[in-house]
Amino acid sequence: MTDRRRAGTRATALAAAAVAAITAFTGTPAAALTTATAAPGSPVTVHLDCSRPHNGTGSADEPYNDLASVNALTFRPGDTLALASGMTCHGTLAPKGSGTAAAPVLIVPYGPGAAPVVDADGAENALRLTDQDHWTVKAIELTDPAADTAQRQGLLIESTDGRTHSGFDIDGLIVDRVAGQTDKAAHATAFSLSACIRTGASGAGSLLSDVHVHNTRVSDCGGGGIKVRTGTVNTRLGQNVHVDHNTVSEVGGDGIIVSYAESPLIEYNTAADLGTGAYPWTGGNFAGIWVLGDHDAVIQKNVVHGSVMSAYDSEAFDCDWGNTGTCTVQYNLSRDNAGGLFLDCDGCGTVGGATEVVRYNISQNDCRMVGAGGGRSALRFYGNVVHCPGRKLDVTVPANSLLENNIWVAREDSRLPTGAGVSWQWNVFQGVPRPTANGIVGDPLFVAPGTGGDTLDSAVGYRLRATSPALGNGGVVADNGGRDYWGAPVSATAKPNRGADNGPGL
Repeated sequence: MTDRRRAGTRATALAAAAVAAITAFTGTPAAALTTATAAPGSPVTVHLDCSRPHNGTGSADEPYNDLASVNALTFRPGDTLALASGMTCHGTLAPKGSGTAAAPVLIVPYGPGAAPVVDADGAENALRLTDQDHWTVKAIELTDPAADTAQRQGLLIESTDGRTHSGFDIDGLIVDRVAGQTDKAAHATAFSLSACIRTGASGAGSLLSDVHVHNTRVSDCGGGGIKVRTGTVNTRLGQNVHVDHNTVSEVGGDGIIVSYAESPLIEYNTAADLGTGAYPWTGGNFAGIWVLGDHDAVIQKNVVHGSVMSAYDSEAFDCDWGNTGTCTVQYNLSRDNAGGLFLDCDGCGTVGGATEVVRYNISQNDCRMVGAGGGRSALRFYGNVVHCPGRKLDVTVPANSLLENNIWVAREDSRLPTGAGVSWQWNVFQGVPRPTANGIVGDPLFVAPGTGGDTLDSAVGYRLRATSPALGNGGVVADNGGRDYWGAPVSATAKPNRGADNGPGL
């Protein structure tokens, strides 16, 4: 089992540790945290309740009532910062200190009621961790509304001192209404540094590793939802990056980005209505879920829908510039994104030359694919469904592209690209003319096409009927991933179906 697959088990253990720490605490521990050189002792819990009229000592009976008191403390391995449910603190929470892999510092809610809120009141961030290690942030809420938009984040984790900092578990965090920058055209840097959740590295040698962002709900943030950057160049990458089971909605920019990471895994996320919300996009471009400067990135089992059109992009998925190895986009559902299904942007910056494997995805009313040109990427696009009835396809691909075993449904005036390095094999075409003589023309006989919704399971209408002409006659693809969209096996030797369903037909 790889390190990133252990993340779920570790998160469960940390949740249990948080409950145990809060339950066990009966003393007044804050004094033990005031200096980094105090004598080591047992882990302690500091309580914060900004609704209290008087500042206390940090105990359960006498909690602190302001962020300044907590920010003055230096936390040690195994310590817990507990925020009272149902209250709001104003300002930026920036606690000091670090945990260890075995004993991270925890930030958790306590008591009944709604998630505790930290409202930054227009400051750059609501929660900040800089040059620290091994922190776990649980289900608190961050917000940072303002009358203007500027460089802002709900949560910021950064490495700035030329060292590697690791061990960040962001589990169940809620971020809403952050007035980040929304105009990439006029304020590119501020836009790229604005998000509900952002991690970053700056300065030679700075790096972040062991970053797990999961089960979060983020919305209404200018600049985007979740932006995980772990390094500064694509020759030195952050390790063990996992972004999963998050819900990103109505943010004024990108949904999820992971950059400068080794083998990052982005899965089981939903990104909806990008470009809209309380701080909607106002200039430049954005995309749904994308990667930049990574090695062997995997984007799988996500749902992206409802993105509005930006200046150019707005695709559901993007293998951008600087990626190396393989950029894999698989088992995803996308629908009704103004920019379409997929962007290849290897030539948009430092060329990485990754092989882009796009397989077993279902795209409903996402009628655009873009090969931006100028890069060295090779596209392997197979086992997908592109369903755009009554609409014209707008498709360009890299110069080196193989498109195989897909089902294409679109208007008759669509034209698919051809060229010396573009190969079409074993596809099905309904409405849209075949670009070459190879392929089946006709109705693929889906069970209920056009009925995809907001979840992976909602794509069941793109299963094939038992009478489908696409059954058992596709081309065998090497290293095909071994399963289809629904988890049915795909043989390495027997002919598969065409499309994303490799079952026997319904």
